[in-house]
Amino acid sequence: MSNGAEEASRAIQRFLEASREPVLQEPGERLLPLTEGRYALQTLNGRLTIEAWDDETNLVRRITGVKAERPGRLELTVERFGKKSGVVSLLDLARHGREQMERRAARLSFRETFRRFLRRQYPDWQIAELSTEPDLQHSLSPSYPRALLRRGTTALAAIGAAGTPEADGALTFGLIWLDYLRRRDPRTTVEGLAIFVPLQRAKNTCLRARYLDEGNAHFSIFAHTEDGGEAPIDPRDFGNVDTRLDVCAPSLRSASAHTPEARLEAMVRTELETIHAALLPRPVYGQVPAFSGVDRGVLDLLAVQRDGRLAVIELKASEDLHLPVQALDYWLRVKWHAEKGDFGRHGYFPGTELRNDPPKLLLVAPAFAFHPSTETVLRFFSAEIDVERIGVAASWENGIRVMFRARGAQSPQT
Repeated sequence: MSNGAEEASRAIQRFLEASREPVLQEPGERLLPLTEGRYALQTLNGRLTIEAWDDETNLVRRITGVKAERPGRLELTVERFGKKSGVVSLLDLARHGREQMERRAARLSFRETFRRFLRRQYPDWQIAELSTEPDLQHSLSPSYPRALLRRGTTALAAIGAAGTPEADGALTFGLIWLDYLRRRDPRTTVEGLAIFVPLQRAKNTCLRARYLDEGNAHFSIFAHTEDGGEAPIDPRDFGNVDTRLDVCAPSLRSASAHTPEARLEAMVRTELETIHAALLPRPVYGQVPAFSGVDRGVLDLLAVQRDGRLAVIELKASEDLHLPVQALDYWLRVKWHAEKGDFGRHGYFPGTELRNDPPKLLLVAPAFAFHPSTETVLRFFSAEIDVERIGVAASWENGIRVMFRARGAQSPQT
């Protein structure tokens, strides 16, 4: 064996003797347990080979050397088919934690699936970057593989969501990624954003995308299925909004005041004119219209201005980078019913002649709790959405005091 292979053989033996739950991991592949009868180390013609298998997968790699060795982890350089170089890792789940490693393996696996999506859908583009590494400084999550595609002097941002929990956050992180790429290299024209989401969650992403500014960026949406296929979809094909509006019932406060959002709602209800002078102090409704299929991290209020224009108020007591997109979910549903005249017909805001134009959108949170990415995301919203951020004092539980107001993506004005 070569010196590199001999060193690797000794390192593997040390690792296996010290490990209680050893597994083999290759980026993009499932974890393979290195248990008796499930792996083999072989030397043939001076070449060291490792083979590992389970009921679904068989992996064979020629080992050429050791890249890194530390307790519970051994990284090996390997030669793949076609003489391509790569890296595989031997891990001790008993030391690192099975759930954490399986989660990382799943992310790496979807990263490679995402790579295949990009190659099929953008065959004339070069994948210049592809990563699932976290970047907390720029609010980039490891749960979403992100890519930069290049073709000549133009570029395209892309992001993928593996499953249902991730799908609802894909648009927010995609917009943050797009903005980051544009700021990082102003000389490159990043034309737009491609979003890959599971088919069962594609409708919600499409509804949101219809209210983004196409003059700022071009947005493409692709739906992928469990069998590994993907196809482009047109947001205009999703015209029906999943929402219902019940006949008006008495406006009640939140059933539970134990959460900060519920307490903030109670304060805002009593001081609505402090939040915005154009609002009628009553009535104000909570959680109407109702809709399903979207995880809500905020509380919604529906009020009306003195001129009959509806106003959506989104409340969040803590920092949440998803606030703008979650607010968009509720706003577009209120807009849907307002255009049809449903609110007046169902008995809401009696005595007020309601307008059917798009509602105003008010984002209300403690001034310190607006996530730094809020302005970034709002810059991509359509001009049709009249949005205003209202930051209240940290002592809001003792009374509402407005610290700043900001229209759209503008900087706050105290």
